[in-house]
This record gives sequence, structure tokens and C-alpha cells, in this order.
Amino acid sequence: MIKKYKDFIYEGMLILVAIIWGSGFIAAKLAVNLGASPLTILVLRFFVASLFLTIIFWKSIGRIKKKDLFGGMLTGFLLSSAFAFQTYGIKYTTPSNNAFLTATNVVIVPFIYWVFYKKRPKNKVFLAAILCLLGIGLLTLKDEFGMNIGDIYTLICAVLFAGHIVCNDYFIHRMPSLKLVALQMYFAFLFSGLMIMVMENPMHTSFQLDGKAILFILYLGIVSTGVAFLLQTIAQKKVNANKTVIFLSLESVFGTFFSIIIFHEIIHIQLILGAILVLIAIMIAEYEPRSKVDNKEHKEV
Repeated sequence: MIKKYKDFIYEGMLILVAIIWGSGFIAAKLAVNLGASPLTILVLRFFVASLFLTIIFWKSIGRIKKKDLFGGMLTGFLLSSAFAFQTYGIKYTTPSNNAFLTATNVVIVPFIYWVFYKKRPKNKVFLAAILCLLGIGLLTLKDEFGMNIGDIYTLICAVLFAGHIVCNDYFIHRMPSLKLVALQMYFAFLFSGLMIMVMENPMHTSFQLDGKAILFILYLGIVSTGVAFLLQTIAQKKVNANKTVIFLSLESVFGTFFSIIIFHEIIHIQLILGAILVLIAIMIAEYEPRSKVDNKEHKEV
């Protein structure tokens, strides 16, 4: 029974991550509105996150071995690439399409997990994923839905985010949480720095930012990236990838909630139904028949 309550703590961490990421959408939008380019934000958020983790946890990170580098490099590459495709996707598609298509990672993760671990997820995982995707669609799709090059970029982003969750799930059981998070932030900063050099002319990229934009970027770097991914990585030691992605999908619910508060978005039935479907999906993912719970507890005694 104690183990069951501990599981709730780790799942609570993932809900907190979803809240942070929901607020991160708002911080990123406000920073862009104040003149910061999307790739500039990307580079700076990973730089700030790397600096934050190094200063606060440098003793706990410990000695970095060669075998640790691969885990940090792969997760960092997937993370920075996902953000980059999402950034370029939103240039050519609507914000609602971008948010919805990014969220399709909720149905991609179970299949990657299946291929990666050679273990078919339970039927309830697929049902929860589909309901969750429908809920996110209701929350985000307010414009006419169509497919263009921006949507293709965003779908690639969704696959990369799904891959990041599954890879995180793999490496977290093979190296310390702090070391994995720190290394992936270092590599994400490195890769995003290379991206801005290739995709934008560094000589024309302005790093002169409004004071308020700097505050939003600091929030994105420290809280929405450093703290959030640390919490996600710690939680994934106890919560598998299939459940993780469903809990993290609450990001869309909280993002909508913060938009209503800050941007005075109108509440309508579509938003309410979307949020309800996401919550039902989480309940389905969490549900275990009482007989199975009893058998599990009996084995643990």
C-alpha cells in the first residue's frame, strides 16, 4: 500500500510538469510578442537550463563517464530537434493545428514503446490515448483544420517528442536522474546553437531583448525546462512511458486555462468537453480492477 501512495507522488510530479509547461506556452508567446525570435528563445532556454542545473546541482551530477554521454546526446538531440520542428511548423500552420498535431505524440508513444520494448501495451492504454487526443483536439482546434508543410513539420516534432519520452524511460534506469537531465540540456543547447547557425544568419540574429522578454526566457529556462524536465525524469523512474505521456497531455488543459486567465479567451462548451475527455483518459489509464490491486499488494507483502 505504501508503494501505491508513492506512485501517486510521482504521478503528481508529472501533473506539476504539465502545469509548468502549460504556463510555458504563455511565457514563450509573450517573449515572442516582445521581439524575441523562436530560435533565439530555444537557444537561450537551453543555455539557462544548463547553467541552472550546473550551478545548483554540480556536486550531485558527479563525474561524467563515456557511457553517460550517449544517453545525454540522444535525448538532447531528440529534445532540441522536436522543439526546432515545432518552431518552424508554427511558421507555416495555425497555432491550433500546431498544438493539436504536437499532442499526437500521445498515440505515438505506445507504438514506439511496443517496438522498443517488444511488449504490447494494454488495450486501455490505446483507448486512453485516443480519448486524450480527441480531448486535445476539442481544446486546441478552433480554426479550419488542413494539412500543409507546417503540419508535416509539426508531425515530425510529435514523433521526436514521443521518441524523447521513450528514450528518457530507457536511460533513466541506467544512469542517475540529475546526470541524464544535465547532459541532455548541455547537448540540447549545443544542437540548438548549431541549428540557429544553419537556419538563421547568426550575424543578423538579434540578441538584444526587452527586459520583460529576458524575464520570460529565464522562466522558460529555469522553471519550464530545467525544473520541469528534472521532475519528468525523476517521475519516469516509477511511471512508464505510456502513462507519462497521458499525464503530460494535461499541458493542453492547463495551457488553455492560463490562456483564459491571461488572454481572456472565451470559455465555451468545446473547451469544457475537451478537458473532460482528457481527464477521463487519465482515469482510464489509472484504473486497475480491485482484484488485480489486491493480488499485487499480496505479492508485495
